[in-house]
Amino acid sequence: MPIQESVLEQIRQRLDIVEIVRQYVPSLKRAGRTWKACCPFHKERTPSFTVSSDKGLYYCFGCQEGGDLFDFVMKMENLSFNETVKKLADLAGVEYQPQTGFSPAEQRRMDMRKTLDFAKKFYQKLLLSSSGTSARNYIKGRGLTKETTLKFELGLAPDNFTSLQQAARANHYTDAQLKEAGICTTSKYGLRDYFRNRLIFPILNQRGETVAFGGRILGQGEPKYLNTPETVLFSKSHVLYGLNFAGPAIRKANRAVLLEGYMDVIACHQAGFEYTVAPLGTSFTPDHAKLLKRYTDNVIVLFDPDAAGIKAALRGALILIEQGIFVQVASLSEGLDPDEYIAKYGKEKFEYVLDHAQDLIQFHTQLQLAKYPQPLQPQAKAAMVSELTETLLKQPDPIVRREWVKYVAEQIQVEEDLVLQRMHGKQRTTSRLEQKLRPQRAAAATPPKAQTFLAAEENLVSWLLRYPQYATGCEELINQFDSRTLAELLQAVCQAAAQNNDAAGFTERVKVLAPAHTQMAIRLSMTELPDDFNAQRDIDACKRAVKKEALQRQLTAVRQQIKTAGAGQVPAELLQKMAALQNQLKN
Repeated sequence: MPIQESVLEQIRQRLDIVEIVRQYVPSLKRAGRTWKACCPFHKERTPSFTVSSDKGLYYCFGCQEGGDLFDFVMKMENLSFNETVKKLADLAGVEYQPQTGFSPAEQRRMDMRKTLDFAKKFYQKLLLSSSGTSARNYIKGRGLTKETTLKFELGLAPDNFTSLQQAARANHYTDAQLKEAGICTTSKYGLRDYFRNRLIFPILNQRGETVAFGGRILGQGEPKYLNTPETVLFSKSHVLYGLNFAGPAIRKANRAVLLEGYMDVIACHQAGFEYTVAPLGTSFTPDHAKLLKRYTDNVIVLFDPDAAGIKAALRGALILIEQGIFVQVASLSEGLDPDEYIAKYGKEKFEYVLDHAQDLIQFHTQLQLAKYPQPLQPQAKAAMVSELTETLLKQPDPIVRREWVKYVAEQIQVEEDLVLQRMHGKQRTTSRLEQKLRPQRAAAATPPKAQTFLAAEENLVSWLLRYPQYATGCEELINQFDSRTLAELLQAVCQAAAQNNDAAGFTERVKVLAPAHTQMAIRLSMTELPDDFNAQRDIDACKRAVKKEALQRQLTAVRQQIKTAGAGQVPAELLQKMAALQNQLKN
């Protein structure tokens, strides 16, 4: 049995889609009656992502993604529909219980969450028990308080192979569930706990749900840090450690600080720097950048000042700027970790380091200058410009990019035009490659002839979605449409208007009647109206244009029949039909 429509409608009424979207896309800005931003679903430089509070819909004219607030949260959070409704119902204060059992995929995810929550409590209990004395001493030695330990729900995996699985079996968890959650693994000796003799860090997603665990070895052993394998709930490239706590602080401070590991994040949060997060023992990815962009457009990358740390910082920073994020880079003196630095120099000094972080181009340029002896020789200048051009071209904002060019030219002591010429040379090389690929892409992207929609037909459906009170009498145009898709949409519009021509929620009613054309309906309902638009005048003109185009297509077909028949062989009725069509077109 489907979810009650009344529940969905209550949620739509209580939640403004603009406010929901702004939680994920902070750059959303008002543009007339709608809101616009760069799309969170694909990379773009010119905003084509549009949200309408009146219609309760969003649509991207670049990637053609669209829908309502349920569709948006499902895609952003990778949730099922039931999970999305539950999340939004809780947010709206609407009581909701699924009327039927969950789907197998949903049940699998729910079972895994329960399994992980059980394991988290098991690890926590051991840390706080007499068995956890050594681990608690390690935590204390790292300067963490009991309150911080409890906040981050740290735990202990004991120094044996079967403690967790025995406890889980006693609580009716199956071996299959333990393996699927990534907390047990099969060996030649049978089922074994995945973690042994490790300090456990529960890994939570941005919603605060436990999705995995990380473990640091206590004593000797390798690897020093270990994460559970990826599962249906956990992908390292989609999770940033600490973001569940850091989200509100990031929005308030309008900046995030990217660190290297669990302990760095925990120490910084304890010291009051709650806008800090870290990737999970893996390289920073574009998905991480997209996740951060939901909260802020300003990120500081704090890195270790060794070769590996510098390389990782530069790589992460370039990924961030490609997502339209302003990036700065900082490092701590003496190679100290954040907790060590704060303990030695204090919170004020740590904050000073963050406040005086370098712009990315300054950081990269200074790295290049340090590689070559001074004064710079021509070959060194040429090599530096080539290297820095890669960073310059990654900057999407033309004003910032031009200022970067000016800075590079001043530091290397060359003319700005030379830097620009090198950039344009790189762009031409890329453009030639794009031109080679473009025919293949164009062939794949070219729609069938049947989907080449006529402007008048598209405009008529678009405008009737906004002004359904003018749909009366449009039924006669359905068979005159050239596009079957638009004809089916017009039919749905006419049916919906006959039932209720109130503009509020009209697109939703049309979507129900034409489910195969949902995305087209959303796109047309979100298309901007002409500046001087007059509903009655322009819709009437559109109707006339549709009729005229239909007559013109009929006339073209008749003329082709006449041509095929040949001179002296043309039936009289064809000539009469051609004359009648010509007269109709004149009138």
